[in-house]
Parts: sequence; C-alpha cells; structure tokens
Amino acid sequence: MRNLLIVLFFCALGAFAAQQAQPTDLDSLFRGREYKPQLNSSLRDTTKMNDVSAKSTKGGKSSDGYYMLQFEAVGDFDAAQRRRAQIAASTGFAIQVVFDTPFYKLRGGGWTTKKAAEDKARELSAYNINAFVVKVR
Repeated sequence: MRNLLIVLFFCALGAFAAQQAQPTDLDSLFRGREYKPQLNSSLRDTTKMNDVSAKSTKGGKSSDGYYMLQFEAVGDFDAAQRRRAQIAASTGFAIQVVFDTPFYKLRGGGWTTKKAAEDKARELSAYNINAFVVKVR
C-alpha cells in the first residue's frame, strides 16, 4: 500500500510539472498549428530600410548603388501574390513583385550599401527566411 502511494505521488508530481512547463515551437507543430517565429523589433523598423533616396552613409562615404533583398522567384502571378503576403507578414517589409520574364520576383527592403543589405540577409537567415542581395541601380 505504501509503495502504491509513493508511485501515485510521483505520477501526480510529474503531471503537475508537465502542466507548468511552457510549450515549445515543436509542441505547437504537433498540435497542428503553424510555426511563426517571433521576430525582433529591429526587423520590423522599415522606415530606415525603405528610404530610396541616395543619402550619404556613415563615415562620409557615398552610396555605391541601391540594393534590395530578393526572397523568391515564382512563375505564377497568383502564387507570387500569396507568397508576397506571407513574406511581408513574416519580415515586416513592403514586398514588391517585379516581373522579369518568365518569373515574378519578390523583393523587399532597400539599402545604399551592399554590406548593409548582406547584414540584413544574414540576420533574416537566423529566422529561416532565405534572401539574397540584388543590385537594382
């Protein structure tokens, strides 16, 4: 009888500990919910990134062009519009759909130096968002 009470006590203690634990991202996938990473606030600050004017960068250097991040190239217009909405929601960027035969290219952001654009692409890759830098002008 005493052994049975000890076993029941540890089972109840384990159930209590399981209720107190916070669910992980993997738990939400097993429950059928979509995984949405929590982006830090610097990714959503698009006021600096979407500035298209060619201003001088820090250190007095002039800009060496205009760079954007390209996220995908899709062959179907409807699919491009759906992916545009998804990428905009996950990154906070205003995503442009650019038609370049035969693909619709999804691009966002805007930087005057290639290094700044590459830094942002590297930061997004930490959130499993793949992008590469393209020079627009």
